[in-house]
Amino acid sequence: MHPKPGELDTYYGLWSGGHTGDVRVLGLPSGRELLRIPCFVPDALVGWGITNESKKVMGTKPDGSLRYTVGDTHHVHASYKDGDYDGRYAWVNDKINSRMARIRLDYFVCDKITEIPNIQGFHGIFPDKRDPVDPKINYTTRVFAGAEFHLPLPNQGKDLENTEAYRALFSCLDAESMEVRWQVLIDGNCDLVATSYDGKLAASNQYNTEGGARFADMMSAERDACVFFNIARIEEAVKAGKFKTYGDSKVPVVDGTRKSNADPKTALVAYVSVPKNPHGVNASPDGKYFICAGKLSPTATVIELAKVLEWFDGKLEKLDKAIVAEVEIGLGPLHTAFDGRGNAYTTLFLDSQWSSGTSSRRSSSAPVTRTPSTWSTASTCTTSPATSTPRSPRP
Repeated sequence: MHPKPGELDTYYGLWSGGHTGDVRVLGLPSGRELLRIPCFVPDALVGWGITNESKKVMGTKPDGSLRYTVGDTHHVHASYKDGDYDGRYAWVNDKINSRMARIRLDYFVCDKITEIPNIQGFHGIFPDKRDPVDPKINYTTRVFAGAEFHLPLPNQGKDLENTEAYRALFSCLDAESMEVRWQVLIDGNCDLVATSYDGKLAASNQYNTEGGARFADMMSAERDACVFFNIARIEEAVKAGKFKTYGDSKVPVVDGTRKSNADPKTALVAYVSVPKNPHGVNASPDGKYFICAGKLSPTATVIELAKVLEWFDGKLEKLDKAIVAEVEIGLGPLHTAFDGRGNAYTTLFLDSQWSSGTSSRRSSSAPVTRTPSTWSTASTCTTSPATSTPRSPRP
């Protein structure tokens, strides 16, 4: 669709650029590329990484040269207010060098980049939508990132052959200062991230809950996890000094392992079991569910957030009772999006079909009335777009 002369697109969409290290701005519904926003990689067209101002944002070595000249952007997400996009900021990851960039959406310019300590590579990011405690803070103040690859902790070159020393962390950044607030030591690897509309929970789908170092070990379990983070409790633990640090980093790290979080009334995290090596986790627009796609299982797991909170309060005996449905949809499910008409659409990277899913597991107390459908245009290329499209027109 092409707007007529003098007409503007209704929406701006934000796409990651992969190894170009930038973010693309596309007009919708026309699909025209309107702008490229350089972040992690120099861009001679606009002087990014060449001017003193941009070099200060990107970071330099003692000799004044850029610390990094490559990047790999994957997921772009924008800030919220009252549960909707507010047009202030967007954030994007650099999976290669463990960096997160912030883009000011009033200028469409990257203004801050943070390198996250204690991790190697993170794929998924997501901002919170409000504060978990203070109802007056109805906007984004935190951005979360889940480390995908294990790293020796501390990473000082002493434990390269000791696979038990390799761990992953879940990180929280301050949305304004871009400083790392805290991290959580977890079992398994993180992939993507989602946040609840009430601000109380963040989550990441997890593979390799086995803690394996080889492919066969990492794919041996039939079920992995969607791990939920109780934001208020984590920040209370940090405030109370119940954390440790690693190496030269001063970032507080709390213990989010299964062993240390067995008691729901004191737990900081909760591990809901999902099949197998899940890839994506997405929040339904009604705020009730997270959808966790299986990737190596042809299913998407529907998790009721109210039940997860009940478990944290000691009111739900078994955490997996929060699973409302596991919907069979096709081979290689990845990401789930919603159309506002009660439908969920999950991308498949192995299958080629268009079908309606059927639930293989349902809770009689919380039936699912909306059945996700599947579509098959996902790509495994790193330059595939990760969108964050405003739901209301921007001037």
